[in-house]
Formats: sequence, structure tokens, C-alpha cells
Amino acid sequence: MKNLLYTALLALITTMAFTACQNNTDGNAETDDAILIWSGEYMVDGCGFEVEIDGKRFKPDNENEIDEAFKVEGETPVIITYEKLGRQLDIRCGLSTQSRVMDAIRVISVKKRT
Repeated sequence: MKNLLYTALLALITTMAFTACQNNTDGNAETDDAILIWSGEYMVDGCGFEVEIDGKRFKPDNENEIDEAFKVEGETPVIITYEKLGRQLDIRCGLSTQSRVMDAIRVISVKKRT
């Protein structure tokens, strides 16, 4: 009985620790009006998503989590909740060898502005 209780407690602690590591925010989330820019899929020489906030462009490190509905060529006005990651992403699109370094953000939520 003691071993069963110990095993259950260990499993609970492990699960809680793993879940905490998966949390996308650490309390530094910001919400702003932004422009979501879709330039196409990487496999067809596009560069995926970029986000423009107050005239500055950012690259989402989790752009695969942005809803497919936003994959429309050009710019979409949005309200975005995000977290600045304090690092840069070096993006190379298609066959280009030119570096496009941008500050990284993690998108928490995005919705179309009306």
C-alpha cells in the first residue's frame, strides 16, 4: 500500500512538473493591434507568418499554431496577445541564403480586427 501511494504521488508530481514546463506564458504577455503578414508556405518559397507591431516586424516561433484561416496572401489587421522571447530567429526562406534575422515572439492568441 505504501509503494502504491508513493508511486501515485511521484506520478502526480511528474505530471505537474511536465505541465508547468508546457505553459506558454510567464506573466509577460502583451496585447496589441498588429498586422499579421502571410507570405506563403516555406515549401513554395514563402516565409510563413510575420507580425508587425508599431512598425516593427517580429517572427513567431510557434507560427504553426496560428489558425489556417489567417493564411491569406498579404496583410490582415489583428489583435494579438504575445510574449517577447528576448532572442532572435534567423529565417532563410526558400532557396535564399540571405539571412532575415527578426526578434522572436510567441503568439498566445490572435483574432481578426473588425
